[in-house]
Amino acid sequence: MDAISANDWRRIEHVLDAALMLPAGERATYVINACAGDDALIAQVEALIALTDKPSLFDSCAAVYAAPVLEVATPSSEATLEFVHGDVGRYRVVRELGRGGMGTVYLAERVDAPHEQRVALKLVGSGRKSHELHRRFLVERQILARLSHPHIARLLDGGVTDDGQPWFAMEYIDGAPITEHCDARRLTVNDRLRLFRNVCDAVHCAHANLVVHRDLKPSNILVTADGVVKLLDFGIAKAVGPESLMQPRLSLAGQRLMTPEYAAPEQVFGDPVTAATDVYSLAAVLYELLTGRRMHYLERRAPGEIMDVLCDVDPEPPSDAVLRPAPERWPSNRSWPSPADVAEQRGTTPERLRRDLGGLDSIVLKALAKNPAQRYPSAEALRDDLERTLSDAPIERSPVSRAE
Repeated sequence: MDAISANDWRRIEHVLDAALMLPAGERATYVINACAGDDALIAQVEALIALTDKPSLFDSCAAVYAAPVLEVATPSSEATLEFVHGDVGRYRVVRELGRGGMGTVYLAERVDAPHEQRVALKLVGSGRKSHELHRRFLVERQILARLSHPHIARLLDGGVTDDGQPWFAMEYIDGAPITEHCDARRLTVNDRLRLFRNVCDAVHCAHANLVVHRDLKPSNILVTADGVVKLLDFGIAKAVGPESLMQPRLSLAGQRLMTPEYAAPEQVFGDPVTAATDVYSLAAVLYELLTGRRMHYLERRAPGEIMDVLCDVDPEPPSDAVLRPAPERWPSNRSWPSPADVAEQRGTTPERLRRDLGGLDSIVLKALAKNPAQRYPSAEALRDDLERTLSDAPIERSPVSRAE
């Protein structure tokens, strides 16, 4: 397929943004009128609209699409800035933040604002100007545009460079992963739960907008120095809805999108993802936040090991995990925090920490049920039971038996 010029991308983008604001039944007529008889433009916009209506296409492009939007990476040298020729839209690049298979993220400053405004600016990778990749990038922007919540990093702007590269600007979050933030400040179990409620609220907002995140993990949940939680990285998020249930399952082994330590069993099997998938990942993050350990140790991260562990091994209750010794083959160059270390980071003693976590075991294990139908039905429901625990009220949802 022929390359698309920068001017064409701007026209496509303008019509697409307006069309997606309309009810589905009104889009076709609008597109025909807005394109003024330009059949090629009509075809391009209709193809993009079709992508938004068929979320399974997100799965089919995992090889190039799985890089996080704001993945933390070791910044490269200043030479990497050669990728950006001059200003990008209204922004001037300061330095590289990270890069992945789909593109590069830069710290940038708005040049026409009366006050300093820093953003995380993402561009499609150099040399990756294929028609399909540009389409996927624009669809990703449409997903981000749906989401407006105080605990979700905001989409601020977007456009196309003079040489035809799509870009978008996100709210820049100067923060630390939620686990590091809590440990550095020695937050108590209850303080961690209060912070985690905000994460549940952000995920529930995404679900209300028919978006499943699919990659919830501490590095995608940042907390600023003043304690504000921000959920980011919707780079492999998936739009869901009644139509997605009719899509064929995609089970190519190399094309499953996940971070194994936080992935739900259905992601390993290639089954459809739902809100319950994110509930599982939320619980995996909560498990680590409470215990100082990940619920599973993956030695090699090989496909067979991942499937065996995630699908067949039940996690220990959090109250037991705090006493867990280092795995037999734990790398000698990596420290393993003792129960006393974990407790100290939570401002308590090992005995008291274990008692405190005992009241949370049933909630966490329910959210980590292997069967999605046995988990909490929503991030909001998980949040509600955590809220009841904080207020010493009885939880309303009984835990799932491991034998079920």
